[in-house]
Amino acid sequence: MRREEFVLLRGWFQGFCESFYSAEKEDQLNIKLKERHSFGVCENMSLIARQYIEGEEGIVLAEAVGLLHDVGRFPQYARYKTFRDSISVNHGVLGVETLIKECPISEMDVEEYAILTQSIKYHNAYKIPPGLDSDTVKYLKLIRDADKLDIWRVFIEYFDTDEADRPSAAALGLPLVGLCNNDVLRSVYNRQMVLLKDVSTLDDYKLLQLSWIFDLNFATSHRLLLERGYIGRILGNMPQVDGLESFLTAYVTEKTHG
Repeated sequence: MRREEFVLLRGWFQGFCESFYSAEKEDQLNIKLKERHSFGVCENMSLIARQYIEGEEGIVLAEAVGLLHDVGRFPQYARYKTFRDSISVNHGVLGVETLIKECPISEMDVEEYAILTQSIKYHNAYKIPPGLDSDTVKYLKLIRDADKLDIWRVFIEYFDTDEADRPSAAALGLPLVGLCNNDVLRSVYNRQMVLLKDVSTLDDYKLLQLSWIFDLNFATSHRLLLERGYIGRILGNMPQVDGLESFLTAYVTEKTHG
């Protein structure tokens, strides 16, 4: 993708976001959350892709995937007032449908179009599905890493914000109180991603998010995670679990040399 094509795409996306702006404070906070997240993931994609993608046009395509990966979140929230896919709609699938309907991408290179749409469709899948070509898999791995890095930022800022100014949909409607589920802790210590079905409180959900560490794909992603201090900052907003921070930090440090 040429840089000038991306600039046009970015302009379209900004206007698309603004079409969902609302005078209702709660709705506006949730829409702005996803708008900022989209640009944050785009920045992460640029940082990571420069280490693993050859050629400026390939890097620009990665930035486009980052910018548009959550385009389905906007109509999802408008229809259902939630970001929880399990009670509404798969936002990755809706994102592709939205792009086909709303976005001027039909003139894209055929191969780039396929990478963009497949990356958006599957960026939120529990695992990357089999049968995809190697280029698509690489971009999928990039977007999954870039997305996680910014979601960690979002949740840290959520708990650093006054309750009245928090975007309500970010917490998925989960209660704050309650002990961490033993199945959740067991998954983390087994270096496995936590299943959403095992999550019953916000503290469980924080551990689910930290378990995404075991699904990061690139050494640069692990390095950015350490540099930004996300592990300690997330654990600092929940009851302490002895040894968990050192366990996770040691794992990520090892992976930075991969």
